[in-house]
Amino acid sequence: VLPLSARSGKGVAALLDYLRDSAGKKASAPREHLVSTPDELLRGNAHQLAHRYGPRGDVLVRTQTRLDGFFLHSLTGGVAFFLIMYLLFQSIFTWSAPVMDGVEHLLGLIADALVPMIGNDTLRDFTADAVFGGLGAFLVFVPQIFVLTFIIGLLEDSGYMARAALICHKPLRLFGLTGKSFIPMLSGVACAIPGIYAARAVDSPRKRVLTYMAIPLMPCSARLPVYTLLIAAFIPSSTALGGLIGWQGLAMFGIYFFGMSCALLVTGLVSRISKDHFTDLPFVLELPPYRLPGLLPLLRNSVNRARHFVTKAGKIIFVVTVVVWVLGYFPNYGADLEASWLGTLGHVMEPLFAPLGLDWRYGIAILTSFLAREVFVGTLGTIFGIEGAEENMVPLVSQIQATDMSIGSGLALLVFFAIALQCVSTLAILAKESESTALALKLFAGYFLFAYAAALAVYQLASVFT
Repeated sequence: VLPLSARSGKGVAALLDYLRDSAGKKASAPREHLVSTPDELLRGNAHQLAHRYGPRGDVLVRTQTRLDGFFLHSLTGGVAFFLIMYLLFQSIFTWSAPVMDGVEHLLGLIADALVPMIGNDTLRDFTADAVFGGLGAFLVFVPQIFVLTFIIGLLEDSGYMARAALICHKPLRLFGLTGKSFIPMLSGVACAIPGIYAARAVDSPRKRVLTYMAIPLMPCSARLPVYTLLIAAFIPSSTALGGLIGWQGLAMFGIYFFGMSCALLVTGLVSRISKDHFTDLPFVLELPPYRLPGLLPLLRNSVNRARHFVTKAGKIIFVVTVVVWVLGYFPNYGADLEASWLGTLGHVMEPLFAPLGLDWRYGIAILTSFLAREVFVGTLGTIFGIEGAEENMVPLVSQIQATDMSIGSGLALLVFFAIALQCVSTLAILAKESESTALALKLFAGYFLFAYAAALAVYQLASVFT
């Protein structure tokens, strides 16, 4: 008998050593007394061993029932659900803020030390504007991806995720969804692509299509750098109730709640106006036992997720950053950004976003973000890097605050990014999983128009009050 823990990896080395030592050896025959022992006696011995060394099943069942009595209660379960969701989004700012500040400070030190050493003017400007201004502005937000993935992993491993799906079943039914839609939708908070894959677990074809429609509106981690940038630029960092409530964390919770509300609004509307031949299936869900999450696997998964986010998005951001820098640097070598090729293209697009109070710089950033939402931050970092030369290369927030952009425009941008479907990869996977390219294209066009109209309404409303 070789004891082995798949969760911690303990015993794997001993198992591999045993397999190496036993390779090529002749298998030993079973012991005679085991062969001759009646099956009833072997089963009795097994039950005795399980009773002596195994877990107490009755205690586990009583403990699980007691916990379910709290987490699935009509009152305490709902309160616990909203508190857990609020802490999830509040921690995105509070837990990751020190690491973000450290990454920003480190990038600033590296930029201050490296850039002056480059002799070639064009290469020095590229390093300052594109590498530290574009890629550097994006890397600052990677700690938040780590924190978000870690907390969602805690909820999954502890067994609470299935309880949350059960709690959400009745409310989601009002919007044409099922409790099983909650898990793909919450998975979409990390990334829409695994959320779309997870929608396979939704038995009803009708509700699966509605779940596909809801997932792109979930506030995924690619939106997180954009949200963080705009919230940090326009929402004060002060706290209330002795530090329990941070206004920036509350704003993050609000924009996440807004995206989820839009998802429910769309599915509720579509479920009522559309009729199809699909037959709904009953809601059946297995509740896993409560477990203490394994911290090491969760940390490993969060690190891998952050690394994957950097490598996947980093390639796109680097290519876009180089293109944006070349268009913004030439033909006048960065002397006048508005007179550059990028400025000319931006002024052509400016009438489209002028009703939102956004100038051509933000129009260019929105255009490039259709490749991937997080490219918005890198594009703005490159543009402001060219404008500011070698000053303030990494802190993009302070550069935005120094412009005359109004809070109404900032809120309009938040609303636009909360709704618009700006991810080519998501569209491709959605078309493949739903077996309908038309559905993906309709969602792309429909959510863009919805996002623009909602952003325009928010901007006009904010202009009245400010």
